[in-house]
Amino acid sequence: MATDVFDRNVIHAGKVFIKAGEEHARAYMVQTGLVRSFVMDSDMKVEVAEYQPGRIIGETCLMVDEPMSMSYEAVTDSTVITITRQDFQKKIARIDKNIMTILHHVMDKLNYQDLYAIDKAKTRAEIDPDAFKMVEALTSGLGDEKKFQYEKAILPHANQMIKAIKELKEKDKAKEKAPDVTTDDAANVIAETAEEEATG
Repeated sequence: MATDVFDRNVIHAGKVFIKAGEEHARAYMVQTGLVRSFVMDSDMKVEVAEYQPGRIIGETCLMVDEPMSMSYEAVTDSTVITITRQDFQKKIARIDKNIMTILHHVMDKLNYQDLYAIDKAKTRAEIDPDAFKMVEALTSGLGDEKKFQYEKAILPHANQMIKAIKELKEKDKAKEKAPDVTTDDAANVIAETAEEEATG
């Protein structure tokens, strides 16, 4: 009885092996090591997620011809098992149509989750961590899609509020450290300065 043998490849630390925007006709299962996904936001590299052994990368490529939404790089020397779209399609060719519909639905959800993860990573790079904690507390218990909608609406305002509070606290600290200066003291300093300039 024939057994399926998938290709195994070693990807060295620091190597980008999937690039965002490119079409990709294979998925990878991380067997050893650590892989990270990221996106570029202008010139800034924004890390999205990390994948340890057992995790699968690029599974939506097995079903659809769409460009990759993220880039992937090996954090450490990593071994991945490659699953090509051709091999995958052969396996599912005999599957019931209803199961195929479910698979397509799952792929759509995975695409949505990737976009959600990218958006959250970009936002996290710009948002104060305390604002995230506040919004996470407010949205705990919500489903992913509803949580995403609430975060999009609330985070900018929470971020402004947290930053304003921190600025006020910094100003209060600065006032506490500054020596008390009376109006008489200020008047004396001004008079002395004017006298020095006049005589100098």
